[in-house]
Amino acid sequence: MNTHLKLYFSVLILAVLAITGFLWWQTVRQSAETSSGLGSEIYQKTGNPAENLPAVDSLGNKPEVNPLSKANPFSNIKTNPFK
Repeated sequence: MNTHLKLYFSVLILAVLAITGFLWWQTVRQSAETSSGLGSEIYQKTGNPAENLPAVDSLGNKPEVNPLSKANPFSNIKTNPFK
């Protein structure tokens, strides 16, 4: 086997092991953080306050901002001049 090929394979194996170890460490750390602590106890007792908010329609009461839309008296005429 070529020495460069051995080097590439060893770097690839080390990278895969490093990524796998990092992901395992993150899952262990995250499960330890969420299972204990005052914040998690409070959150479990109170729940998510955003679930009880009413739906808001921001475009329901949109003001008329274009005063020229009502100024044209010929806006409702739909005739074809080529007939």
